[in-house]
Amino acid sequence: MNKILLAVDGSESSKKAAEKTVKFAQSLDFKVTIITILDTSTIELSEIQSYRNEDSLEKLMKKNKKELQLKGEKIIEEAASFFKKNNIKVNKTIEYDDDPAEKICNYAEEHDYDMIVLADKGLSAVKRFFLGSISDKVVRHANTSVLVVK
Repeated sequence: MNKILLAVDGSESSKKAAEKTVKFAQSLDFKVTIITILDTSTIELSEIQSYRNEDSLEKLMKKNKKELQLKGEKIIEEAASFFKKNNIKVNKTIEYDDDPAEKICNYAEEHDYDMIVLADKGLSAVKRFFLGSISDKVVRHANTSVLVVK
């Protein structure tokens, strides 16, 4: 069975990647999984917050993680809507990691995907400048074929 892993982040570019993946799924009968990686570094607490008591910190961490989870669900559902319009069933997964590119590569290898599809650019140009593009890193490090959609 041919399997595609579509990585999305909610950007306009990742919507184009979803649209392209719909075409592949229709014409080549691929099974599709949509994945979004939620950056766990965004859950970190500021120095000011570190002065809170333990119960207060725990509640804040849970709140931040819940907000991040809701964001991920929104991103996944938005991408899944392209497939639903075309009567294509997809699997959906939300993963947590502070290195999305590495997580995408590892997930694809661990679950034996034939292809990874992702956008050429995501939400954060500044982050991409400092850390290196996620798509560039996936292309360099993935052990499976990668389609980068422009």
